[in-house]
Amino acid sequence: MVVRLRFSRLGCRNRPFYRVVAADSRSPRNGKQLEVLGHYDPLPGQDGGKRMGLKFDRIKYWLSVGAQPSDPVQRILFRAGVLPPPPMSAMTHKGGPRDSRPVDPLTGCFVTPVEHTDTDLPKSSRSTEMNSRSLNIATVWQLIREGRLDKSVLRI
Repeated sequence: MVVRLRFSRLGCRNRPFYRVVAADSRSPRNGKQLEVLGHYDPLPGQDGGKRMGLKFDRIKYWLSVGAQPSDPVQRILFRAGVLPPPPMSAMTHKGGPRDSRPVDPLTGCFVTPVEHTDTDLPKSSRSTEMNSRSLNIATVWQLIREGRLDKSVLRI
């Protein structure tokens, strides 16, 4: 049985009120609970603040025996000083990291830099490079530009 510290919703429509409860993770939101650990009113009162009451000793007990807080309860317990801050991920650009590799305009594929030159390779490996069936597009275009490969032998 996995115990979760989570909210149980009370109150009326448009006027929520939550209890912080320790409950089995498989039970429904407002179902059977093991213990009521506090309350939380998300709507500001007349003083302008949100009201919250927690039983710190019982919350620390449930955390010590392995209860897992839900994300909203974890934020509440962080604000109350019971838990350390939750792990945060670094924000990235919406499109993700930009790729700075050059693109071949004819094929639309990324051009990979060639690590070796003809003088670096022995003659036997040069001939196997020409006969290899697994050449990437950038290498094939480079061989055509250098004149070492004829376009007529390619099956495109």
